[in-house]
Amino acid sequence: MARSEDGVKIRWLSALLLTMCIGGCAAEPFERPPLSMLNNPNPTAMRESVAHSLADQFTSDDTIVIDAPFHKMAILGVLQVDRPAGTFELVGLNPMGVELFHLSGDNSGTKIRSALPPLMEQQEVLLSIGQDIRRMYFDLVPQDAAAADPRSTFVRFTEKSPDGTIVYEMGGEPTVLLEKRLEGCLGAVWRVRYYRYAAAKDNGLYPRGIVMDNAHYHYRIIVKNRDWQAN
Repeated sequence: MARSEDGVKIRWLSALLLTMCIGGCAAEPFERPPLSMLNNPNPTAMRESVAHSLADQFTSDDTIVIDAPFHKMAILGVLQVDRPAGTFELVGLNPMGVELFHLSGDNSGTKIRSALPPLMEQQEVLLSIGQDIRRMYFDLVPQDAAAADPRSTFVRFTEKSPDGTIVYEMGGEPTVLLEKRLEGCLGAVWRVRYYRYAAAKDNGLYPRGIVMDNAHYHYRIIVKNRDWQAN
């Protein structure tokens, strides 16, 4: 019985330490330029500005680093997103162009289209990565009823969800989404940060760097954009 209790304590402590790491202890792969001071910000206008800057459909070519405990994997990712339809396709390739996995998702969930045998043995992790893709690229604007809390350089929006509180932070000039996260009892369950926004050729903005931290599976996804095109 004592060993069982010790195991529970160790798992709880591990989760707490990871939550602290997600909160800001881990090294940051990107640097954010200083944010301009906000003078009487209009939360509604900021939310609408972010909404109007989002492309409905796009294709993104990225270098993706999946940094998990005792393992780190770098892949080339080709991502297609259709926000109105709620769908995405992600193909992960090795540097030689060999397909490692193919994920797709819609409003009903994520599917593994294909994966090499070693990766297929980790189906839960692949499905979790697919869910994190949805968190990174969908639902990027808080609801109209979200509570707004203006700070000196950003506005924090919060809204309740069945799993906890979803937090959005917006700032910069023009206004962009800086961070999105789910807050649980012990802190951030998952957390996405967006860096180095660039202007699209047609219209809108897109991030050149994204960091996703997943506390459940103890991994970090770093997305370094190489090319981006609105469809």
